[in-house]
Amino acid sequence: MGFKPGIFLLAMLLSGLQMGLAQEIDGDAAKGKDLFMTNCASCHKLNSKMIGPALANYTDKRDVDYLVKWIINNKALRDAGNEQALAIYEEYNGQVMPNFPNLSEGDVMNILAYLETGGEKKKPEGEQQVAQTDGGAAGPKDDNTTLLLILGGILLFLVILLVRVKNTLKQVQGQPTRSLLEDANIFTRTALKNPRVLTVLTIVVAVVFIQQLYAGLMIVNVDQGYQPEQPIKFSHKLHAGENQINCSYCHYGARKSKHSNIPSAGVCMNCHMQIQEGPKYGKKEIAKIYNAVGWDPETFSYKEDYEQKPVKWVRIHKLPDLAYFNHAQHVTAGNLQCQTCHGPIQEMEEVYQYSSLTMGWCINCHREQEVQVKENGYYAQMHEKLKEKYGEDVKVTVEMIGGLECGKCHY
Repeated sequence: MGFKPGIFLLAMLLSGLQMGLAQEIDGDAAKGKDLFMTNCASCHKLNSKMIGPALANYTDKRDVDYLVKWIINNKALRDAGNEQALAIYEEYNGQVMPNFPNLSEGDVMNILAYLETGGEKKKPEGEQQVAQTDGGAAGPKDDNTTLLLILGGILLFLVILLVRVKNTLKQVQGQPTRSLLEDANIFTRTALKNPRVLTVLTIVVAVVFIQQLYAGLMIVNVDQGYQPEQPIKFSHKLHAGENQINCSYCHYGARKSKHSNIPSAGVCMNCHMQIQEGPKYGKKEIAKIYNAVGWDPETFSYKEDYEQKPVKWVRIHKLPDLAYFNHAQHVTAGNLQCQTCHGPIQEMEEVYQYSSLTMGWCINCHREQEVQVKENGYYAQMHEKLKEKYGEDVKVTVEMIGGLECGKCHY
């Protein structure tokens, strides 16, 4: 378990000599934003203090070459006796910042280029149009019960209206009138003796029954709107929305594997070693994390010989075993945002299943979703073949690359 890299990066920036002039950063700020949100945003904002201070324009205050070396391998700097690196280590009581050999120099330059933009406030990544087909917003599952009740109410109203009109005509003609109940009884006794009426009623009842049976069967294992109570009150609105923590920081498995992992309590501790009280639930919910891992906030250390207790999160999204779904294929190769399937996560206080996730929902998405083939190395060879077949400016959908083949999901 360790601190987020942004904390130590910032401390190093603050403790060094100030540089009077901004440095030229040869990097892509757009790519840097994604890297920043994944690696730093859980502890830092650009324009306001979080766990660490704001980071906007910090390249004006520290040498870029040193920043690159520090972020990728700060341990090497300490081992070499670098005074600034050792000062940071001592300032934070020997807490070690992880090395990031997975980040290239180009990646770090992209992050620094993003810091140099001045930190304009933008909407969270991924607020694209959410793909919806046969189900979208959470709420009661759609069926025809409401429609049938409305039609039944209209029919009853018309019957009452006709009876009143008939009674009015009888009063004008001086004939005796009957109540609605008396008319209904006479009609029922007469109708039940008529075989044609009985046949029509039987057909109507059978059609309604079959329709309701079909509607009931079609929602088996469709959990749209499902929102179970979790063991810890975790606010996605606060973390992913207000603090703009990238989904892949906690659910890092979504980029690299079939499954999107449930974050361990150790990931939570990267931030909550420092943040011991939340804005909504105070210390109560964070204390549950400490209880799980054996952290003592008073001594700022882990308890010795403590038997850790995993947090028993309740699963929300689950596809049937007969269906194959690969997160990395969609997130990394397809460049889809999490909100495409999971809805506006950054607005949810408590997460619920936003989409129906039925077969029809997936198929319609594959028919409509455009594949980002340009400048995407994963599809480079395939893109050339598609251009030969469909032309240069064709809109490539998932369906066109085999997205409707049965074996792709049911192998």
